[in-house]
Amino acid sequence: KEYDVLASTAKLIEELNSRRLNWSEKLNQLSLNLPSGIWFNEITVSQKDFVLKGSAVSLQKEEMSLINKFIESLKNNTAFTRGFNNLELSSVQRKSIAGYDVVDFILTVKLKAR
Repeated sequence: KEYDVLASTAKLIEELNSRRLNWSEKLNQLSLNLPSGIWFNEITVSQKDFVLKGSAVSLQKEEMSLINKFIESLKNNTAFTRGFNNLELSSVQRKSIAGYDVVDFILTVKLKAR
């Protein structure tokens, strides 16, 4: 009986562990996939989603290309997308700072239901 109880407890712990997100790995993947010219302004996490607010600048006026490249690299990264349902660009705003075009963007990632 004791063995059965321990085995079922171990199985439950293993299942819970497989569903948890390793946030240090997610943040590391964000850093590794970050192209030059993009930076993060704010990162928030709730029970439903992960929101990344960032900005992009390019002397060649390729801000949107940089953002799209960043998003595609994240979508193709299984270590990053594990535990997530959907990754989408939810907002883009262009502004000028000291004569340079800067694009602010919001990337929203839906977490898989637990």
